[in-house]
Amino acid sequence: MTDQTSRAPSAASIATLATLARPHDIRALPLGALHLVMAMRLCALFERADRDPVPDLARRYRSVEAACAVHGLVRTIMRTWPEPFMVNRPCCLAMSPDEVTLAAMTRTALAADRAGFAAVLAGFVRADRHDALHEATRHAVATLAAG
Repeated sequence: MTDQTSRAPSAASIATLATLARPHDIRALPLGALHLVMAMRLCALFERADRDPVPDLARRYRSVEAACAVHGLVRTIMRTWPEPFMVNRPCCLAMSPDEVTLAAMTRTALAADRAGFAAVLAGFVRADRHDALHEATRHAVATLAAG
């Protein structure tokens, strides 16, 4: 038997950890990804205050449909994410690793790249949860773009 703890990490593992450790600036995001990351941050604040975020999101996006789609994505992420989704404060320019993943999900949904979406989540979120996340992300991105 081989001792798994003494094995050196692979180059891919090292690259992934380096990417996650590097701070990502929210100002570099495309508008759709920025909206979704900020919506996650606002929903976290509203959840802590025990308030419904949809009215504020509807004012922000000038669309009840977009607000409901974004809130639907937030609820889907809360149900399917393997651990609590970590967000930074709305004023923070740096993104958490979960927010970086959400931005990548948004980018692949905007590009209609289903395989890329699955690759973003591979090894992190169970494969049987990818479809729900993809549909919710795609719906939120589409309604934001329409507004």
